[in-house]
Amino acid sequence: MGSLKVNALRNNTAKVRHLLAILGVAVSAGAVAGEAHEHGKVALTLAIEAGNVEVSWRSPAVNLVGFEHQPKTPEEKQKVEQTLLNLKQGYEQIVLPESALCLLKEADIDTTLAAHTEGHDHDDHDHEKHDDHDHEKHEGHDHDEHDHDGHADFSAKYTFECRHPEHLKQIEVNLMPSYPGIDEIRYQAITPAGQTGGSLTQGNTVIVF
Repeated sequence: MGSLKVNALRNNTAKVRHLLAILGVAVSAGAVAGEAHEHGKVALTLAIEAGNVEVSWRSPAVNLVGFEHQPKTPEEKQKVEQTLLNLKQGYEQIVLPESALCLLKEADIDTTLAAHTEGHDHDDHDHEKHDDHDHEKHEGHDHDEHDHDGHADFSAKYTFECRHPEHLKQIEVNLMPSYPGIDEIRYQAITPAGQTGGSLTQGNTVIVF
């Protein structure tokens, strides 16, 4: 029975990642974000499958730290590092119903600001693989796209496993109270209730499904 449960979990996780991949295509095509890099806006995707929850989002750096140039002063570098640490607190950023008994399995935070290479590590569970992937990504795409035109982003992915997924009726996204530079979060979601999309604003931070 143990092996059957492990295989089922792997299958469910694969399904969630497939759903997020679909949503990612939609985001890149402009279905959520509209503009790829728009100050004040965040693009977010949510996928729920059999108790597995994955939330991914991307935001212009100015929304979170107030600037997009490469940090130069100790104060700017500290602000970037502190923001990365704060965003790692997945339970604070993404609030799921307590009755669903959800466990945060992964909080993967990144930024195209150079300060993330100074003392910032990704989660140990996938460190080598992720670093190799992001190194190619930054060299081949993000640095060219963002550094040369003055843009920089923060991105995050949170993965939860919930023992009682039947209680997953909503999630609260707590980015805007902490980062007033964000005035709108545009989202797409695939849940057991179906596919939906919309936007969150200050005072309206809950996705209901």
